[in-house]
Amino acid sequence: MGLFDRFRRRKSDADKPSSARGPSAQAMDDLKTFLAARDGVEGFIEPPTAVYAMTLLLVAGDGEYLRRPVKHEKQAAKLCDEHGIPLYEARKVGYPQRMKDYERGVKRKAISLEDLPPLDNITERDQ
Repeated sequence: MGLFDRFRRRKSDADKPSSARGPSAQAMDDLKTFLAARDGVEGFIEPPTAVYAMTLLLVAGDGEYLRRPVKHEKQAAKLCDEHGIPLYEARKVGYPQRMKDYERGVKRKAISLEDLPPLDNITERDQ
């Protein structure tokens, strides 16, 4: 213990930057709401940087996405396991093309019933 350590102010959680405190309850609620409201969601864990904390990026089937901070990779894995979605490391696999298209405003062409060939019924063939 140094001579002036006694007078040095200790940092509390309120003094730390928001990225160092971990995710808020609101961030976790946002992730859970996104998971419940979208289909075809995949999770991408993004490593912490000098500016941002570790984040979980959720990408829906249509390309819509949501990025929120998480405490650590285990928390992200637990959330994804609870909802039955795959979790990838963004720095290893990259980001899906549908997310990039959504960002640029490119809409995916949906297949309609008119695009499908006519369905032959078994009863028609037998007659």
